[in-house]
Amino acid sequence: MVRMLAAALAVSACLEKPLRAEDLDRAEWFKSLMMPGSQVPCCDISDCARTEAHWRDGQWWAKVRGLFVPIPRDRELNRQSIDGDAYVCASDAEDRMIFCFIPPLMPM
Repeated sequence: MVRMLAAALAVSACLEKPLRAEDLDRAEWFKSLMMPGSQVPCCDISDCARTEAHWRDGQWWAKVRGLFVPIPRDRELNRQSIDGDAYVCASDAEDRMIFCFIPPLMPM
């Protein structure tokens, strides 16, 4: 019960939306993300956030802590977004170190 409550609070804080029952699965989805080429978790739900992302000049750019930055190719996950939006997992430091990036679903 305590673990479920902690996960619910983490989801709520990260997404800045009211918590819904279906959001509890989001915490597990974030925990399943691994840094590309390793079995090391990218982050926890508290390190990841929904973001704006654009494809330009042959690479993804995403808003990280209020600033658009290029996403290193070796940090892009080849994984479908949980809801179609882009997500970035990054450090809180000024360097905005990218742990993982989940691109948005692109219309065909």
